[in-house]
Amino acid sequence: MIHDAILDAVEAHLTNRLITLVPASDEARVGIVKQGDLQGEPDPDTARISVTLHENDPDRFISGAVTGMKDDWSDTVEWVEIGGSTTYRRKFTVKARCLLEQTKENLNEARLIASKVRTRIEHALPMMSFDGVEVTDPYAGYSEFVSRGIISEDLMGEMIQSGGPPDSYDYFIKFRFDVLTTRNG
Repeated sequence: MIHDAILDAVEAHLTNRLITLVPASDEARVGIVKQGDLQGEPDPDTARISVTLHENDPDRFISGAVTGMKDDWSDTVEWVEIGGSTTYRRKFTVKARCLLEQTKENLNEARLIASKVRTRIEHALPMMSFDGVEVTDPYAGYSEFVSRGIISEDLMGEMIQSGGPPDSYDYFIKFRFDVLTTRNG
């Protein structure tokens, strides 16, 4: 439940920062921000630049995934405090794909577009506020809230060119981040 609330907040924030606030004429404007893989909704060619959000890191489960980050990225209990509170390190991944096949940019233009997308995500994530992100489960007898948001020194990212040339460049961008949540009860 807390994962869903966190992903909802990240989706709203990134949609605002990467789509709503970016002019339609900007070549690095994202086409969609979505939780989970695209799975053809929309087609990656149509989206052109897509951003997907995930719990943990789905690539570490996929053999041959396009990423250099292979270590474990599972949620962990950070510490247990006296008084009934438990703190968890909740881990998430933001994946972006710049599939510039239909717009036919050259290598320098494609790299610049992908770099802009990467920089915008890199700056947007630490600016997030998780104020009010809390869930309560009356049947389980606890509530859980975000007690520490994204800290830039813990943010990890990469960008990989995986397609081209001469005019159909494909870039994968990936960020891992974590937040701390506290469970009472």
